[in-house]
Parts: sequence; structure tokens; C-alpha cells
Amino acid sequence: MIYNWKKILKNSIPLLMFCVFVEISVGQIMQSKQDLLLAIPVFLASIPVVNGVGGNLGSVIGARLASSLHVGVIEPNIREKKLYELVITSIIIGFITYFTLAILIYLSGVYVGLKMDIKFLDFIYVLSGSGVLLILLITTISILTAFTSFKKGFDPDDWVAPVVTTAGDTLGVLSLFLFIKLIGVG
Repeated sequence: MIYNWKKILKNSIPLLMFCVFVEISVGQIMQSKQDLLLAIPVFLASIPVVNGVGGNLGSVIGARLASSLHVGVIEPNIREKKLYELVITSIIIGFITYFTLAILIYLSGVYVGLKMDIKFLDFIYVLSGSGVLLILLITTISILTAFTSFKKGFDPDDWVAPVVTTAGDTLGVLSLFLFIKLIGVG
């Protein structure tokens, strides 16, 4: 039998407990930056978008890698041509998505009357830049997690999703704050 619920639990529980600890830590970071988030509420509305898109793209990459590893389409090798195609596609999709969402979020914020203490182009730069950085990081983490878990004899399906979700939430918030700082807002 390929799937055994006891084995899945044994392999997943320690990882999931670690992920919970990391998510709580990210919540503490956000709490420490609440003045910035309340001063420019459009950033508060952006966090779920940044994290969601990053997590979704990372999960897609992880799922494709896990399936490809299981059926033997690719080897756990960083030099695989199909891997590069997957990464490039993810970056392009991520940039287009974040750019479009930046425009929509900003215009929605203006429409509902949010305090917009940031210029339109600066907001697009922050959201698109943090999104592309997140895609690069989450893609790397997804690949490393899938390959490492597969090589160690674990099912990548049990490892990639929680690691990518946790990393996406953590790095999404951190990359957003990094780009906010880079343009000097807040």
C-alpha cells in the first residue's frame, strides 16, 4: 500500500508543529509593525494577496514536482531542463499577477476611501517587487523541499504543502516590509 495514514501522521506531525511555531512568530512580527499597517491600510489589505498568490504558485510548483518525481519524469537534480521551464513560467505568471493585483488593490482602496499615503507607482513597485522576490524564494524552497524529501524517502506531497505555505506566509510579510522600507514609506 502506497498510502498509510500512520506513516503520514508520523512524518507530518513534527513538521506541522514547526510550521505552527513559525506562523505564530510571523504574527508577532506583524504585530510589531501594526503602526505602519494602520497608517497605510492598503498594505494591510495586501498581505493576504501577497501570501495567497505566493503560496498558490509555490504549491503548484511543489505538486508538479512531487508528481514528476513519483512517476519518474524528472530526477531530483537541480540541472533538469523541465525544472528551469517551470521556474521561468512561475516568475512570469507571478509578476503579471502581482502587477495586476497591485493596480486593482490600489484603485479599490481609492474607491472605498482608504487613506492612501503612498503614490500609485510606489505601491505597484512595492507589491510587484515583493511578489517577484517571494516567487523566487518560494520556488527555491519548493524545489529544495520536494527534492530533499524525495531523496530522504519521504513523500513530497506530505512535505511541500506545509513548508511552502509557512514559507509563503513568512517570506510574503517580510518581503512586503522589505520593499516598503526600500521605497521609504512609513
